[in-house]
Amino acid sequence: MEVCKVFWWKHNSKSGQYSSAKVHRTLHVQPKMDAPKSIEDYEITVDRLEGLEPEIFEGR
Repeated sequence: MEVCKVFWWKHNSKSGQYSSAKVHRTLHVQPKMDAPKSIEDYEITVDRLEGLEPEIFEGR
């Protein structure tokens, strides 16, 4: 297994301004081809939530 990217959301309060389900649903990973073989073969997008921006860490 290889970690290629980490998406980290930090809420502005302990209880969070959005539910974890709503935050998780903002992340979309779609293959660009029938048989993807690497991270470059996927399109990764994140929908915006007002006041909550993910920090993205590269795993390589």
